[in-house]
Amino acid sequence: MSDDLRSQLLKTGLVDEKQVRKAKTQKHKAQKGNQKKKKDRQAPEPGVAETRKAEQAERSRQKNREQQERAERRARHAQIRELVSKHLAPIPTGDAALDYHFQQAGQIRHIPVTADLQTRLIDGRAAIAGLEIRPEKGFRVIPRDIADRIRERDPEWPLVIPAEGDTGGSEPDPDDPYKDYVVPDDLMW
Repeated sequence: MSDDLRSQLLKTGLVDEKQVRKAKTQKHKAQKGNQKKKKDRQAPEPGVAETRKAEQAERSRQKNREQQERAERRARHAQIRELVSKHLAPIPTGDAALDYHFQQAGQIRHIPVTADLQTRLIDGRAAIAGLEIRPEKGFRVIPRDIADRIRERDPEWPLVIPAEGDTGGSEPDPDDPYKDYVVPDDLMW
């Protein structure tokens, strides 16, 4: 009760001094009990704080590991882009340009090559590499040893080595209706 209300009730005779003191002590005890309950709720158990710290440390380590992996992947991709750009075969133009068709990720693509590059691709002395990890950036012809170095660094890099795709050494399917017809590797489109 507020002081004004208390004094008014005393004047009218509805309550006496004893009842006022009793109400005041009950109110004080209730407030003090609420404070203790709040403190009990706020104070965590000693093991809970340690486990939270351990969980937070583990999350931090995981996040750092992921950031480090991303940085390493970016560095590898930069090295591969540099390798590809240093060892590119020139793009032929005019009458010297032949379209070389190849399959990459289920799509038929083509690049202009010279007759010499075409024979090197067929023999396995050259390979086709993506300029970026995304194949839509384009493809270029590079030497085979550079393609092997790229594959060592990142097996996911878009890389086509035509000599590896040959199935000449394997047995043809006996049910294949076209098994008697041989398609040459240097077929011009």
